[in-house]
Amino acid sequence: MKILKFGGSSVGNSQRINNVISILKNYVKRGEKFSVVFSAFQGVTDKLIEIANLAHKHDIKYADELNKLRANHIFVAEELNGGKNYGKTASKIMELFIELEEILNGVYLIRELTPRSLDYVMSFGERLSCTIITETLKRRGVKCNFLNASNLIRTDSNFGNARVNFKLTNKNITEYFKNTVGIQIVTGFIASTEDNEITTLGRGGSDYTASIFGAALDVNEIEIWTDVNGILTADPRKVENAFPLKAVTYEEAMELSHFGAKVIHPPTMLPALQKKIRLRIKNTFNPEHKGTVIIEREKSIAFNVKGISSIEEISLVRVQGGGMVGVTGIAGRLFTSLAEKGINIILITQASSEHSICFAVSPNYGSAAKKAIEEEFKLEMLEGRIGKVIVENELSIIAVVGEDMKRTPGISGKVFQALGKNGINIIAIAQGSSELNISLVIEKASLTKAVNVLHDALFISKYKTTNLFIVGPGLVGGELLKLIGVRSELMRTEHQTNLKVIALADSKKLLFNPSGLEINDWENSLKKSSNASDVKAFILKMKNMNLPNSIFVDCTAGDKYVNYYVDILKSSVSIVTPNKIANTRSYEEFVILRDTAKNHNVQFRFGTNVGAALPVISNLRDLVNNGDEIIKIEAVLSGTLSFIFNSLKPGRKFSESVKEAKMMGYTEPDPRDDLSGLDVARKLLILIRESRIPFEMNRIKIENLVPKPLRKKGIDLLSFLDKYDNEFEERVNASDKKGCKLCYIAKYHRGNATVKVEEINSSHPFYNLTETDNVVSFTTKNYSKKPFVIRGPGAGAYNTAFGIFVDIMRISNYLG
Repeated sequence: MKILKFGGSSVGNSQRINNVISILKNYVKRGEKFSVVFSAFQGVTDKLIEIANLAHKHDIKYADELNKLRANHIFVAEELNGGKNYGKTASKIMELFIELEEILNGVYLIRELTPRSLDYVMSFGERLSCTIITETLKRRGVKCNFLNASNLIRTDSNFGNARVNFKLTNKNITEYFKNTVGIQIVTGFIASTEDNEITTLGRGGSDYTASIFGAALDVNEIEIWTDVNGILTADPRKVENAFPLKAVTYEEAMELSHFGAKVIHPPTMLPALQKKIRLRIKNTFNPEHKGTVIIEREKSIAFNVKGISSIEEISLVRVQGGGMVGVTGIAGRLFTSLAEKGINIILITQASSEHSICFAVSPNYGSAAKKAIEEEFKLEMLEGRIGKVIVENELSIIAVVGEDMKRTPGISGKVFQALGKNGINIIAIAQGSSELNISLVIEKASLTKAVNVLHDALFISKYKTTNLFIVGPGLVGGELLKLIGVRSELMRTEHQTNLKVIALADSKKLLFNPSGLEINDWENSLKKSSNASDVKAFILKMKNMNLPNSIFVDCTAGDKYVNYYVDILKSSVSIVTPNKIANTRSYEEFVILRDTAKNHNVQFRFGTNVGAALPVISNLRDLVNNGDEIIKIEAVLSGTLSFIFNSLKPGRKFSESVKEAKMMGYTEPDPRDDLSGLDVARKLLILIRESRIPFEMNRIKIENLVPKPLRKKGIDLLSFLDKYDNEFEERVNASDKKGCKLCYIAKYHRGNATVKVEEINSSHPFYNLTETDNVVSFTTKNYSKKPFVIRGPGAGAYNTAFGIFVDIMRISNYLG
């Protein structure tokens, strides 16, 4: 036999009730023996409490609300029965409402609402729903009986949260079912005292009713039907990728429920737990799904981390002082003083030195707890043996739950590392001796972020989400977005990484979408945005969203966003950028950026600052981080200048090479920016600094290839450059006679740095460069005889975009 229970969300309207009836008829067809517990229709219990309170306040509006409630129940009964042949049902509904109206009228007249009266008022919710469903089932050919559970479940007189007398209740239930045949439609939530006074079973009361009946009848399984596919790995309102668990143990279900999982309420499971009866959580709106089964531990099922649950808001109370150390009975006095005031403690943690105790309570108990402790330890506080009681608010608890965590090394490490890398500070930690859960107190503002971070870190069967905030979707940024679109499926299937572009901004518009932008239509979406581009607004919104695994990608050329890099890193958001400005300001600012990233467990990556997609900076870091010392750097660091000098030969004019480079799209809009050598100097400066050598820009000697008369921006460079070809023609011819060629080389050696044109012969590693190739040569202590050389295409929008993509994935892997 089975006991089924359907909650208020399952019977919210006639359509949902029809769905439930279809489920029950399928059980009948299969020949299964069962009875069903129903809650009140969705929202009805709250409405009854509201009406009772209006009557208590002598507010005549209670009558209007009561009439609306009556009309709603009649409407549902009519819809379920086709608007006819439900006269008996209507009569029963009216009888119940007449009785309810008399009670509420009494409350209204005497202005008194006792817990006993309120329980009686609330009982009508289940009595009405079960009456309507019973009569509808009978009309549809299902043999069943209405069963008022208050006739069988006996409790004490603790109205509102009555305690069950199991000895008497179990006897009543077993005797009733021995003498009754057919399906029983049982009212959930309600019971009665031995004097037949109506009581209610408190929060989760209908689940409790199902558990009580199931245990008394020793059923095979209790099914709790709700609006989700079982117990999920996390709250789906907080974690988009939460998924249902196949099985959990009773203890895991208890822990998850205690820390906020709403599917079941812990005390409701106790009768089933004691009888070792399986509980199954199923979805009324997806009845084919197997749901989650709650069982005793079975060796065949893995129980590592099973879920992440949370309590949205708590207060943390701290008590500390030297007078607590080694003194017997301090903890006993503390918790007794709280119990006497009816204050429930959610979590406790104590320093091993016994110098301090902190515990979590519901926010509405924070002040009362402080007062109770101060009263109990008045003398100790006057003598200075115990310090001031501190109450911290705006906090949350997050709990990681799993039976086998104690047998699985590294779970705690994963939890703390994942939170740390996302800038989430842990205020307090508690772990039971059973190691069934790790409970952490964090700031309330970080709760959603923390749950997502841990879900990504611990449930690797699903995707890890990396959230991208991209500014500057121009030539390079546009290529990056195209690359993300092309590679997104590969990243999901091969790397379990979901790259989600949350925001975009260009010079005119900005666009945010917390669910992620449609990557293949970003241009139209950005154009249609009604939000004007605003640097401060973009950064503020990104920070306030506080999403996990966030990366800010700056593809702009100016310093508007650069000025906010430190602020962004402090917000635990990593940065990827091809923009060299931040790295070529003062050395002090360079160090601040790196220290800020390190101190906030995020990353600042700029691999494309030198060599586009070439792994120049990453290899340099590997050399330095592994203890090597950089002695000399030689490099061709401009794809534009590489092309120009590779094409220069006797008879070929310098101005012709520059014009061709411009026509091929290799130069900046104004070729002076390439020919000045400043961009090459910036790249060299970055390499020197990445070698852990303090260095400033003014120490680099730069050969500017733009003739002095043409350096002003207003002059059309290409129209007049040919007038200065003779100088380069002479240098090219002289070099050629020696069997050499000219090359624009960036060089650092023992404190000296230059960026200039040099003659190189055929034995030089740069001699055979072609097209826009870049090359970097590192001479180090380990590579002293033969330098470490990196060569390849170092320019172009696609190459740069690919380098940015690589940096994004490096950070994503770090965060994951």
